[in-house]
Amino acid sequence: MMKILHVLYQSIPNSAGSSIRSRDLINSQLKLGLTPIVITSPFQEPLNKNFEREEIDGIIYYRTFSNNKNEIITEKKTNIFLQFRKALRLLSFINIVFKVAKKENIDIIHAHAMFFCAIAAKVSSIRLGVPILYEVRSLWEERYMGLSFFNDLIFSFVSILETLSMYLCDHLIVINENLRHTLSKRFLLKKQSLSIVPNGVDLSRVNIVKSNNDNLVFAYIGTVSPIEGLDVLIQVFNNLFKQGLKNKLLIFGDGVELNKLIVLSNNNPLIEFKGRFLQTDISQIYSQIDVVVNPRISNFLTNSVTPLKPLEAMAYKKLVIASNIGGMRELITHNKTGLLFKPGSYIDLEQTILDVLELKNFENIISASHKYILDNRSWEKNAKLYVQIYTKLIDEK
Repeated sequence: MMKILHVLYQSIPNSAGSSIRSRDLINSQLKLGLTPIVITSPFQEPLNKNFEREEIDGIIYYRTFSNNKNEIITEKKTNIFLQFRKALRLLSFINIVFKVAKKENIDIIHAHAMFFCAIAAKVSSIRLGVPILYEVRSLWEERYMGLSFFNDLIFSFVSILETLSMYLCDHLIVINENLRHTLSKRFLLKKQSLSIVPNGVDLSRVNIVKSNNDNLVFAYIGTVSPIEGLDVLIQVFNNLFKQGLKNKLLIFGDGVELNKLIVLSNNNPLIEFKGRFLQTDISQIYSQIDVVVNPRISNFLTNSVTPLKPLEAMAYKKLVIASNIGGMRELITHNKTGLLFKPGSYIDLEQTILDVLELKNFENIISASHKYILDNRSWEKNAKLYVQIYTKLIDEK
């Protein structure tokens, strides 16, 4: 029985898309007969307070939380002193990862972005003589580029560390073709062994319940982040309210933009902010809504990353409206599996919403998108890809 140590920067109970991918990836491996074990970074709280080892869904999680609330993973800006202190945590994390890998007699180490995890995993890989692979979900360091001279320095430093982490692993995994193409052009990675394991949905968790709304209810579900373009969505609903629209917009989630968006909504009775949610609430959330809107802005990050939430909405048989950016185009075919609008365009998004309200019957799109998930985006299929990769790496070692 193959034992895999997953080294995660963030994980459940964090509800970001990356954490949900990790949860479903690891659980799907367990169902396939592998033995996944997890260790998380000093910046991730455990599910149960003060636990250093806990079991979730039959999987052992080793926790290394620093017990410093200021160090918890967030999109909020942090000062240089806090960043330096977090960097120093790497030394102790390297030691703990090694001890866990040795104790559990690991066959392969699977590090997940970012470089903090890759470096710790690489040290253990060398000391124990086991293969290491590194999984990249996005080039998150691109968020720093062009903001200021200091941020450009951070971008350059982190880009070098990330590229070295990718180069030093035995195998590299990315989540889509855009990332594969971008990384393969880097000099150090031109000959790197690389595979694509796309985002998917754990269909065993999906409980489809059709809503009973008199009027279509629109929703956004996810992190309330600057890249999500929610200001455009709210201003569109403000304008539609003035035109007499009766349909609600529900926003599920929390994040650094929340207070700004609440002010922007100007007490619009159509817009309801539902706040933070648990993953156990997902089915109940989807039972309340009809249309999911993902209005992400267009930048390097969003054009290269495929988000998880549109796939989840398709699995729950909801119509998806999304901005026409690279990450969305890999998931959605316009007028076939969803509707795409020009990113950042108030006019185009408003017209798309009006078209949906006029059309009313879009069951053909919902059926096609659900079939796409069943045929191409299940974690049951993805788990088998990992088995092939792991087996080859162990045989080559």
